[in-house]
Amino acid sequence: MRNQMTIGVVVLCALVAGPGRAEAPAGEALAAARAAYETRAEPAQAKAAVELFQKAATEDPASYEARWEGARAIYFYGTYTRSDAKDAEKMAIFDGGIALAKEAVALSPKGVEGHFWLGVLYGVYGEAKGIFKSLSLVPVIKQEMQTCLELDPAVEGWGPDRVLGRMYFKLPFFKGGDNDKSIAYLEKSLAGAPTNALTRLYLAETYRSKGRTASAIQQLKEIVNMTSDPRWTAEHPWIKTQAEKLLKKLQ
Repeated sequence: MRNQMTIGVVVLCALVAGPGRAEAPAGEALAAARAAYETRAEPAQAKAAVELFQKAATEDPASYEARWEGARAIYFYGTYTRSDAKDAEKMAIFDGGIALAKEAVALSPKGVEGHFWLGVLYGVYGEAKGIFKSLSLVPVIKQEMQTCLELDPAVEGWGPDRVLGRMYFKLPFFKGGDNDKSIAYLEKSLAGAPTNALTRLYLAETYRSKGRTASAIQQLKEIVNMTSDPRWTAEHPWIKTQAEKLLKKLQ
């Protein structure tokens, strides 16, 4: 259901508006960024969303929303829009998302979204860099997801369990990889958010690795036949394509 554009933060002094002066620019940039993100299935809009969230964050140094939503937009852009990009380019993209997510966490330590996207972006950055070169990120990802489980386990469709489940699948066994743990986390995530197709895809892949072919096929057929959840409609075509490819191999 899955998976790291260096972004420097420009810290501006807050200007106190006088009577009758609206503080609109940052709000307008954030609104424009959100509108672009809603149509992120179009590559140009996905790129525009990233740029507009960056603009909104620059214009409002205190905006937690501009930062965590910007980190989410960067994840989508690097994972789906630029899925065919070279690993070095993906690393640069995701690195920018990590920077925004770190700023979000600093602004709101109890904000679950900041922690969630920080952990996710570390994960996809690590995949782009290479699993063996990124093992030092594993404890950080675990910690971010544990924080999310404590704050709100239902964030992004029970995302923390999905991330942990995927992590245990991706790790080599001699570095903590464990398909049984992967299945446990993914099944918990799916129980909480059964309309999340990415969770089903990850679960099917782990089932396949465990030799549970019938269970994998069941999950893949669910993806192919399901109506996409409105929250993840933009991601669904890519996920469905991956499910169809794997289903063809297994049948």
